[in-house]
Amino acid sequence: MSLRDLHESLGVTWRIQGVQKIPWSYGAVETELEALQYGSALLDFSEYGLVELRGLDRQDFLHNQCTSEIRQMPGGTWLETVFLNNRGQIEHTGLVLNFGEPLWISSPTASRLAHRFRKYIVFDQVEVNELEGWLTLRLQGSKAGEVAGRLGQIPPRWGISKTRALIMTRDEFGLWLFVAADQAHLFSRMLLESGATLAGREAWQIWRVERGQADLPEALGELPQEVGWDDRVSYKKGCYLGQEIMARLEARGNPRYQLMGLLGQKEIPTGAEVFREGKRVGKVGTAVESPKLGAVALALLRKELAPGDQVQIEGWSATVSALPMQ
Repeated sequence: MSLRDLHESLGVTWRIQGVQKIPWSYGAVETELEALQYGSALLDFSEYGLVELRGLDRQDFLHNQCTSEIRQMPGGTWLETVFLNNRGQIEHTGLVLNFGEPLWISSPTASRLAHRFRKYIVFDQVEVNELEGWLTLRLQGSKAGEVAGRLGQIPPRWGISKTRALIMTRDEFGLWLFVAADQAHLFSRMLLESGATLAGREAWQIWRVERGQADLPEALGELPQEVGWDDRVSYKKGCYLGQEIMARLEARGNPRYQLMGLLGQKEIPTGAEVFREGKRVGKVGTAVESPKLGAVALALLRKELAPGDQVQIEGWSATVSALPMQ
């Protein structure tokens, strides 16, 4: 049985996003949200890909491509980073896993990221490979570590544990699991038997919007500082694509926009422009229907806006909210 068969057997509802078929929900979204926060929710991110870097210059090459300190990164650790264009805007986001030799980068835009890497190789001794045969899962919630213990040793935060068919990394909310595709169904069954609850992307989107956690819908084409990803940027490292803009922002400290929440009178359209007194003041990122808060969204808004301000979206009123939303 495949992982997709497991989804089908548990009554999944699918949704198409781009060219990908995404597990959207399994029934009561409230149950899935409860697991994401207070239990152990298992999510399928199979659309994510893995890029592998090998070769003598792999660390220097990646260091010069992203916003993080890769040269100083210890083996057996991982971090979150972003890849900018020459205007300092986000092109890709990824998790960097340092196995010594090789380096892995997990990204929802892995194929395009691999293409970017190949474009920038000149004299570097670097080999770029797109890895096949691996799937990405997410185990999240206050009991995620307890449930994941069924699979093996749990790594410390920002650490890695690795076996032939399973790699685990841990952050403040849970674990990323990179599993051999032919064993994904087996690992998922083990987690479900240990108390995990399957959760779809609908619940995940609601969870991160309420908490103010940006993802590609908010971040693509924007500055890291505007979407709350300052911690993914090192201001001490040398030259990399977009570094001049990052240095200028550090010196002046004046990005024009910031990530905030919106509470709507009705459903908020994803991607809609936001106005205040007839002037454009921002753009909606991800919009969801929260069981607790109703119509809510993440949006990039002008920094002069404050919680409680009224704005208009396609003729309807919405209220600006601080993050996380209560």
